[in-house]
Amino acid sequence: MNPKQLEDSIFEAVSNAITRVWTIEEKEFIQNDSELQNQLDQWLNNSLSDTCWHPENYRVVRDLSAPSSFSQPMNFFEDIPF
Repeated sequence: MNPKQLEDSIFEAVSNAITRVWTIEEKEFIQNDSELQNQLDQWLNNSLSDTCWHPENYRVVRDLSAPSSFSQPMNFFEDIPF
């Protein structure tokens, strides 16, 4: 996929109540694009209550925005501030 298709696919996974896990290719693309990471972090903070985020995608964005938490286990349901 080209970068635009990857970005569209990434955002599709967290919109319209689609709860699919990002592919390895999508995760690598996110890890290598700090602007996209910031957009996803903002989207996550603004959309937690709509429950569109798959727990694994949530972890990816949270781990990228808080690198010190990589070594700590994360319980998805305890960490979401609903």
